[in-house]
Amino acid sequence: MITLMMLLAGILSPYSGSAQVSDATPVQAVTTVQSADYEATPVFHTEVATPKLTASTAVYSTTDSVYDEQYSQLNGISLADTREDVLRIKGKPSHIVENELGDQEYQYQDVNIGFQDQWITYISVPAKVGTITLDGQKITLGRDEIRKALGKPDFSAEDGEGYTNGLSALKVFTDSQTGALRSVDIFDATSE
Repeated sequence: MITLMMLLAGILSPYSGSAQVSDATPVQAVTTVQSADYEATPVFHTEVATPKLTASTAVYSTTDSVYDEQYSQLNGISLADTREDVLRIKGKPSHIVENELGDQEYQYQDVNIGFQDQWITYISVPAKVGTITLDGQKITLGRDEIRKALGKPDFSAEDGEGYTNGLSALKVFTDSQTGALRSVDIFDATSE
């Protein structure tokens, strides 16, 4: 290996049987450096941007959907919203349900929102609502209509099937006995 490196650097002559250093030519080290220019963009506000995956940026396609697989906003509420945002957008909930861990669910006519402290853990739309608005796209709540809009599901379970983009997920919950649709939920896929 050393001999090969010396040949490449011009220190060793390929025509001699031994290593020779030429006195006529000084040895110079050559270093190739790649550089890149980076521009920092200052951030002047605290708005959280949700990454949007497209066909040009996705590493792999998870479904045959024409939908962009963002799964971040359901019926006007975003997974990035806080409790205060929800109250500002939706107003006072019709019911507040608390579980044994102190987590709360705000129940509205068209959506249920789960909180842990100030942060949303899930957004759920019961089947009785009839439609969802997912990232601005209106979809009728039916298995065929959801598959038409979102494509083939990425996973299935006893209680439904779902779609994921690596960051967030959408799950279509069904009754395990009848197969009837129960709700459509979105949640942070990294926390489940």
